[in-house]
Amino acid sequence: MNRDKDGVPDFVLMDPITEDALMTNLRNRYRADKIYTYIGEVVVSVNPYKRLDQLYNDKTINEYKGRQMYEVAPHIYSLSNEVYRNMIQFRENQCVIISGESGAGKTEASKVLMQYIAAVSRSSSEVDRVKNQLLESNPLLEAFGNAKTLRNDNSSRFGKYMEIQFEADGAPAGGKINNYLLEKSRVIIRAKGERNFHIFYQMLSGLPAAELAKMNLTSDPSQYFYLQNSECLKVDTINDKEDFGKVLKAMDIIGIPADVRSGIWSVLAAILLLGNIQFKDGTGTKFKLMVANKDVSAKVANLMKVDSDILDRVLISRSITTGVGKRGSHIVIPLDSEQAIATRDALAKSFYEKLFTWLVGFLNSKLACKTQGVKNVIGVLDIYGFEVFEKNSFEQFCINLCNEKLQQLFIELTLKQEQEEYVKEGIKWEPIKYFNNKIICDLIEGKPVSIISLMDEASMLSESTDNTFMDRITTQFGKHPHFATYRTSQDRTIPDNCFRLKHYAGDVTYNVEGFLEKNKDTLFSDLISCLKTSDSQLVKELYPNTTENTKKRPDSAATQFKNALAALMEKLLAAVPHYIRCIKPNDLKKPNQFDEERVLHQVRYLGLLENIRVRRAGFAYRRLYPAFMWRYKMVCPETWPGGKHTDPKSETEKFFKFFKIGADDFRLGHTKIFIRNPLTMFKFEDERERVMPTIIAKMQAVCRGFMARTKWKERRAAIKIQSNWKGYLERKRWQQRKAAIKIQLFYRKYKAYRWIKNVRDAFGDVRSDLQLGKRVAWPQPPRVLERAQTLLKQIHQVWRAYTMVKSLKDDEPEMRQKVLAYDIFHGKKPWNCSRRYEADYLEVPSNPTHDKYLEGMKNLFAVYGDGQVLFADYVTKVNSHSKGQRRAIVVTEDHIYKQDPKNYKVKKFETPLNAITAIGLSPHDDTWVVISAESPNRDLVLDLGVSGDEKYSEFVSVIVFQMKQKFDREIKVQFADSFNYNTARTPKKPEGTPTQLRFQESQDPKLKKTEFKTGGKTNTVHVVKSPPPVRK
Repeated sequence: MNRDKDGVPDFVLMDPITEDALMTNLRNRYRADKIYTYIGEVVVSVNPYKRLDQLYNDKTINEYKGRQMYEVAPHIYSLSNEVYRNMIQFRENQCVIISGESGAGKTEASKVLMQYIAAVSRSSSEVDRVKNQLLESNPLLEAFGNAKTLRNDNSSRFGKYMEIQFEADGAPAGGKINNYLLEKSRVIIRAKGERNFHIFYQMLSGLPAAELAKMNLTSDPSQYFYLQNSECLKVDTINDKEDFGKVLKAMDIIGIPADVRSGIWSVLAAILLLGNIQFKDGTGTKFKLMVANKDVSAKVANLMKVDSDILDRVLISRSITTGVGKRGSHIVIPLDSEQAIATRDALAKSFYEKLFTWLVGFLNSKLACKTQGVKNVIGVLDIYGFEVFEKNSFEQFCINLCNEKLQQLFIELTLKQEQEEYVKEGIKWEPIKYFNNKIICDLIEGKPVSIISLMDEASMLSESTDNTFMDRITTQFGKHPHFATYRTSQDRTIPDNCFRLKHYAGDVTYNVEGFLEKNKDTLFSDLISCLKTSDSQLVKELYPNTTENTKKRPDSAATQFKNALAALMEKLLAAVPHYIRCIKPNDLKKPNQFDEERVLHQVRYLGLLENIRVRRAGFAYRRLYPAFMWRYKMVCPETWPGGKHTDPKSETEKFFKFFKIGADDFRLGHTKIFIRNPLTMFKFEDERERVMPTIIAKMQAVCRGFMARTKWKERRAAIKIQSNWKGYLERKRWQQRKAAIKIQLFYRKYKAYRWIKNVRDAFGDVRSDLQLGKRVAWPQPPRVLERAQTLLKQIHQVWRAYTMVKSLKDDEPEMRQKVLAYDIFHGKKPWNCSRRYEADYLEVPSNPTHDKYLEGMKNLFAVYGDGQVLFADYVTKVNSHSKGQRRAIVVTEDHIYKQDPKNYKVKKFETPLNAITAIGLSPHDDTWVVISAESPNRDLVLDLGVSGDEKYSEFVSVIVFQMKQKFDREIKVQFADSFNYNTARTPKKPEGTPTQLRFQESQDPKLKKTEFKTGGKTNTVHVVKSPPPVRK
């Protein structure tokens, strides 16, 4: 058994065994959501008051399936697995006794147990039907037998012992339900803050309004006295409408017909309306009272299918038959108000109790095994826990008697199991001291005289009252050590009409008021006779018209319950018992709250500490030798790794000798090892945790090596086979493909030759074509020759270009200049490619100052030594004052000259070509050029559109070409919306005046082309918005 930081999972392994240690362990595990803890094979369950879905799913069920209890964490699944396996292996009946007070989770524990058994047992259509009916019986019984109390929102108000019947192979074959002591008084009255049975509220919330109206009901529960008198109609944690849907589903699965359901709703409706019947003074009639609201009683009679007048009469009177035969007489006794209300309430209680008993009987008829193959049963006892209220009445008296009997059974069977195991294993048994509550059981039900026998005696005497009964038991048991009244003890905490019993779980004070009436549990014969006349099939079944001797006095309620308990004890003794002890952590029904005082009280009355001491009185831990060695042999070199044929007992003996465990701390039984001190087990666990990583690593290495070698051998053989097979297939395939390849080769050659011929035919006369084959369509090539076609197209394009350039002759320089202009301006600025580049536009005869120009050029050549004009034209030049001036611009092989257009004299400050650093243009449709030069040379800002033609492309390409040709320099041509320039530099004043030229598009419709505006150090050229920069 492993330890963890949240405490030990088995209380038996605690050290020391004290109440404080038990509470600490319980609290730590509860706070860690570990709600289950073992006491040996007993499961202690603490209600978490919240959903723990990870504990209850198919994955968790599979983890517990077929596992020993010591192998897995504590859980009801583990106990369920043990119960199911023992039944199959040893062919013995099993029973699970679930105990604890109201709200501790007993009903949920029984559901979990049944869920596990249903999940692990064999499946078939018939088996699944039985499983579903067994599981769906729970919501149906909860609806009719559970209610909201101050301590629990789903408290079982009846005891239930369900027997699940199994075939030889472990498949569920049927079931049977025994019910005990339904709290029928809840139908008419209960403590404030509590509710009636769930089914009343579910029916009102779930049935359609039309169906309720047929029964003269509304969906408002406050309209019914039996529901509203405890001032609790709605509960936040309960969805009545949704739960009613589950009830209907359960009825479908179990097989309750529609007409029977209607009968059930009618009986429930009759009970609700019965509580609304009121009485008034009957002056003027032969009765003391009369029904005040006959319309309500008529509705009740209609639902019961009885005569309305007869029902009214039996509610306000009773008849007595005296004498026998002719001497007999029939006397009608009118009832007073208190008696009439008691009669009405008695009818309601009887009606509901009969309905509940009938429902259990109907379920048993459906769950009954249809085959003769039943071998064993598993019984599940879900019965009310020990109850202590401010006012404890007859019901609590019976419930606590049941818990006393179960505690007695638990202690006796636990001790018996311990003693039998010791004897079986050959170990000396040492008697264990424990509190035997037989003395309390005898006080309540023993012979010859007990509280129940005196109660029955008083119930038979008409003159007896609750007070006379109180006097009788005080006289009889005044000196009993577990009985006390105020008269015998002078204890002021005991009222005059109460007695106190010292139960195993603590002292309980019982109020005798109503004890005798509840014990009689009788219904006036007039009421029974009225109900026997009913035309309702269900009511007839509830009150059958039998021919039994009605003169025989029926057993009292206490005697009936005592006899039922005796029969239950016989069944439990005939089966192998298992236990689930349920604990309620707080009274607020809230999660994560551990009320120390409240839990301690339950720990005491459940006798958990005594149970642990019984287990620990001898040896705390016991395990079969093979299981013990399987878990711990690896921590001892004497027993590890061991072999298949070693004796587990002798190996265990070696194990304990190696660790030098004292002889008093362990015993070797016939089949089991017994260990006295839990610390010994913790020592073994610590050693196991220390060595396991190393062992696992070694085992993994060995396994991986073995698996790798095995896999490699398998792969090597497979690879060899694959290799030979692939070789054979490839050789065979090659013989087949060789012929195809040869055919393909010839075919490809044929296609290639044919394509080459088609190309030759298409381009045979290309030289005589004016466009040199530009429009000739290329034949579609084979795929293998697509690359060849691409290369041939490139060769053709190069040849065509070369031929076209070669044919230019005299126009070749101009063409080359335009190609250069294309490289400079394409995609960057609009330019005119179709205009002829004339170079010298001032030498043309159309120039009016032609002669002066020629004279000026002679002087220029003579003075400056230049000999060739590359470009000449009129421009607008921006001077040092940012004013535009008309000038003639001349580009020679070495300089750019500015001339006065009147006399063509050279203006000062010519610009050497090799001093130019950059040329700037805007991307817009304008004719401005910025020539940047090295200091002290001035920059030039020129507008070359004076003549109306675009000539900047020719001007720029001339300069770029000449710089490359003569000076081997690449001039940077920039395109931007602004440029910095300096037109005021001189040799004496090289810093000049820096100025900026900006280009700005204008929306002015009056602007035709461009407009230059001065602005100090920033000048602006307004440009008409230009189209995209494409060649004109």
